[in-house]
Amino acid sequence: MSDGFEQALTGASSVLFLCSGNMVRSAFAELYARHLRCPRPVRSAATVFRNDHILAETARALAARGVPGEWTSAFRPRHLSDLQDELDPRTLVLGMARMHLDALERRPALRQRAFLLPRLVGETDEIADPVLDGADFELTFQRIAACVETLVERLAALS
Repeated sequence: MSDGFEQALTGASSVLFLCSGNMVRSAFAELYARHLRCPRPVRSAATVFRNDHILAETARALAARGVPGEWTSAFRPRHLSDLQDELDPRTLVLGMARMHLDALERRPALRQRAFLLPRLVGETDEIADPVLDGADFELTFQRIAACVETLVERLAALS
């Protein structure tokens, strides 16, 4: 039985990336997707922490991939609670871990359109947090970049 992933992807009006703090994983995904000219509006948010800056490791990884420094400098982490009322019910939500998807339990329409980001490349493993879990930063950014590149390609093919 389908879990609705393909339908959510093809019907997406926008994309929301989620992680714990919106300063490493989801921030990277948002800014990289914008850099690749994602054909849908993209945003990102934290589900746990409220932070006030992007991590230096994230900025360096984005710069290495050609993302303009002014974009990284202008980025301010957001929390999901600040965005929830603005989200279109056709938003495709892509979380780094299951806990990020579970943060949508009070928004059943969005929760039905929420999936792990690695699903895009056929993986089921979560993307661990380099800050909290000690995951390797560059390997984390490589995994996210591969997923975002696939997302942009697939959405562009639908446009």
